[in-house]
Amino acid sequence: MLDFFLNIIETPAIVLGLVAMLGLILQRKNFGQVFSGTLKTALGMLVLSAGSTLISTEIGPFVDLFSSVFHLSGFATSSEAVVGAMQTAVPLIASTSSLIMAIGFLVNIILARISPLKYIFLTGHMMWILSIVLAFSLYTANFSETMIIVVGSILQGVIMVTLPAIAQPMVRKITGGDTIAIGHLTTLGTVTSAYIGGLLGDKSKSTEDMKLPESLEFFKDTSVSVSIVIGFFYLLVVIIAGPEAVSEYSGDTNYIVYGILKALGFTSGILILLQGVRMFLGELVPAFKGISDKLVPGAIPALDVPALFGFAPNALMVGFVSAVVGMLLGMVVSSFAFGAVPLVSIIGAFFTGGVAGIMGNATGGRRGAVIAGVIYGFLLIVGSAFLFGLFDFAAYGVSGVGHDCIDVMVILTALKQPVVGIVLILAVFAAMSFYKFKKVNKE
Repeated sequence: MLDFFLNIIETPAIVLGLVAMLGLILQRKNFGQVFSGTLKTALGMLVLSAGSTLISTEIGPFVDLFSSVFHLSGFATSSEAVVGAMQTAVPLIASTSSLIMAIGFLVNIILARISPLKYIFLTGHMMWILSIVLAFSLYTANFSETMIIVVGSILQGVIMVTLPAIAQPMVRKITGGDTIAIGHLTTLGTVTSAYIGGLLGDKSKSTEDMKLPESLEFFKDTSVSVSIVIGFFYLLVVIIAGPEAVSEYSGDTNYIVYGILKALGFTSGILILLQGVRMFLGELVPAFKGISDKLVPGAIPALDVPALFGFAPNALMVGFVSAVVGMLLGMVVSSFAFGAVPLVSIIGAFFTGGVAGIMGNATGGRRGAVIAGVIYGFLLIVGSAFLFGLFDFAAYGVSGVGHDCIDVMVILTALKQPVVGIVLILAVFAAMSFYKFKKVNKE
């Protein structure tokens, strides 16, 4: 039964489908409406996942060729890869993290019910990463198995209700309300970058209002603009790499044609992802009203970052390109400061660097989007290099890869001294709750 329950909460499409079903039932919708809303929500999430998978597949050869072309030696960045290796190598981390994930979700719901922070974290793979990070931190601090589960579950729930609260002022600027929140382990990085972008930017000039000559109006079409930007990077790399190196990936296909097809495949992934976002949000948000009204009054679903993509597609691309620049700068600094070189994460630059650009545009316009993207990319790479030297990940089955979630970097660093880290996490939760309480009372 435990495995069955864990498999459910580890599958975002099922979780969101069940959330939609519960909300519709609480609103006393008829069977047809409940069935349709549940199915469309789950399908929308699966469509989004298919888009994400396609994006990763199409950009994979670019990452390999990029490293080869620029003769970079270092380690890749992927929090999923790090925690997956830990879970496989250390059975105690695997068993305790599963319980932390399950119980922590219940703690999140309870805290959303009784505290001023009404966010329910629904990003499954981020919940999974966080649970293993907490289990690892407490395991290395020599906590007993029981204490790892108890303390880890409490921290999991606290963090899952706190991070969306930190991001919500930015999300509100982007969406115009509190219909949705963002539940992701890059919150501290994107929000910090956007605040700096706001200080140095000009909010009056939005990326979405850029005036283009009539002959260039096609750039406003997301599919066209993404194809051109990604196509430029892909063609640049395959041309520098040359036909012989590219042939290892392209086979009999001409290397230039291969680059073009991969760029178009990446764009197709983006379009599929955006369709999935529109599909599941269109069903989930109205259905969530039932949960808000009945179980957790005022509850706000905290979703994955692609939920913001459609609000500012130009800023998404500006943030992506800027984040790549920031990552390249971060690689140079990391090589001198830490003797380690995390490689550019194109996926991280697009998904979360893009969100930094969207948030930066909301606070500081076009200039803010550029600045936020650069800062975010720089922080991700330098933070990953710092963490790589702080922990001996190789002792826990991890080889050649480091974290790419900035919140994970902060949590792991804080919990290096567990008592200090636990107090700090609880203090941030208390501060955010007090701030929200005062704000609600003023209103």
